[in-house]
Order: sequence, then structure tokens, then C-alpha cells
Amino acid sequence: MGVVTVGELKPSISGKRAFRPSSSIRHATEWPISDVSSDLAIEVGASNFSFHKFPLVSRSGRIRKLLLEAKDSKISRINIPAVPGGPEGFELAAKFCYGVNVEITQSNVAVLYCTAHFLEMTEDFAEKNLEARAEAYLKEMVLPNISSSISVLHRCETLLPFSEEINLVNRLINAIASNACKEQLASGLLKLDHNFPCKNHATYGARNTIRLVGQITRDAES
Repeated sequence: MGVVTVGELKPSISGKRAFRPSSSIRHATEWPISDVSSDLAIEVGASNFSFHKFPLVSRSGRIRKLLLEAKDSKISRINIPAVPGGPEGFELAAKFCYGVNVEITQSNVAVLYCTAHFLEMTEDFAEKNLEARAEAYLKEMVLPNISSSISVLHRCETLLPFSEEINLVNRLINAIASNACKEQLASGLLKLDHNFPCKNHATYGARNTIRLVGQITRDAES
């Protein structure tokens, strides 16, 4: 049995049963246990998952690549220590691979988008894959709205530096500034235009910029 470990590999049909998540992050509703034994173990941080290869490789380009590039054709274990969102984010992506309905919300879209991008869950591997669905939610429900953009931006802080590397932080910041200008909001929120210009926000650093947006918003509401 072989083992593959993934450190900083750059990013380059589904069944509905069989996924046994780590007991430390199981939800109240347990996954159904399949009659078919799992053939792939994946370690994400300190959590361990047991899967079937087919649902994962049908939607994740990264996992497919790891298995194809492994010298051992009987590879049975993969260690992926740097998944954005950690075990919880990975579990949501795995559920999606198994055909479970994963609801995208304002509170989880950043994690889903980053995890899907990391795992290469793109349209190249499956129609309406997770990255495309998260992208659609961002465009339709988050970026047009200042408060939603700010909320998601705050959640990006826990996903740094990956959320910045894939341009998610920058998109949210620009959407906030652009919408503030378009809507001609109250003078407090218009400080975005002076304290936080679109072209110069990179000089603050992603983490400081996220906090600055939150402070400006609080000032505007007070």
C-alpha cells in the first residue's frame, strides 16, 4: 500500500454513500455507511477520512493528479496538510463529491471557494463543479452588496494567505469600494474612498486591510 504526502503542490460520478469522516468533526447527521469498503484514506491536518477513490477523482483535479502521478498503482493513503479551511472545509468539499447537497451561504462561501480552488474542483472535471457554484454565489449574492462583501471579507482572514493568493480578498475589497462610490453612501462609509482607495489597498497587507474595512464600517454605523 502506498502513501502520498502533499506539502505545497501548486494547483495546476459521484456516489451518494460511503464516506466516514473523522469522529472529531462528524455532524449530527451521520453519513450512510457503504456496503463497499473504502479504498482511499486521506489525512487533513490531524483528521482522517476514509473514501472511495471514484467520487473524489471525478470532481477533484488535484486528487486525481496525485493518484495518477503516484509510482505505486495501489496507493491507498494521501496526506494533505495545507487545505484552506482545514478538515471542516475539506469535509464540505468531500460531501459535494459524494452528491450530498451542500448549501452555499454567506458564512461558508469563502471556505468553499478556497477549498474548491485548492482541490481543483473545476468545470474541467465535472459540470457545475464546486468552484463554479461558489463563484456564481459570489457574483450574484456577495459582490453586489457591501455588507455581504464585508462579511465574507472578514471570513477570508482565517484563510490567509491562500484567499489573497487566489485574488478573493482583492475582489471583495474592490467590490466594497466600488459599491460605496456608486451608491453615494453616508459620509462615514465614504471614508472608504479616502482612507482605503482601490489602487492602494495592497500596501496595507491583506490582514490589516480587512480590519480597516471593519473599522470604517463600524464608524459609519455609529
